[in-house]
Amino acid sequence: MVEDLLDELRRSGQRATTARRAVLEVLVAAGDGHLSADELTRRVRADHPAIHLSTIYRTLEALAEAGLLTPAPFADQPTTYHLRADVHHHAVCTDCGATINLPPSVLASLRRSLLADHGFHADPHHLTITGRCRSCSGA
Repeated sequence: MVEDLLDELRRSGQRATTARRAVLEVLVAAGDGHLSADELTRRVRADHPAIHLSTIYRTLEALAEAGLLTPAPFADQPTTYHLRADVHHHAVCTDCGATINLPPSVLASLRRSLLADHGFHADPHHLTITGRCRSCSGA
């Protein structure tokens, strides 16, 4: 999968550097997890100690520009990142920060309603819904 992502990166006109490969390897290994730049740096530096945080930030920017990953900002938390191919949405607790990954199908009825009522063709790639989780709401 990493090689496929690197091929896609090259097709977008960008180079497949060591840092880009390392970040993609960490993101693929993380599965559906969301990693901040600091956590990505920690994991990347386990195998590549010379790669610095500033390089990780530039790499994240380049990978997002190439359409390979999506930044996922969560309220007061650091922005996290996941592979673009892993399309999902999030429900985030505003009290404890718990995050639930939601499949795209959760928005199917909303998309149908927007189309029927407003002629709007919604195509959300990343949506964060805030609220309170079961534990924090006492439900």
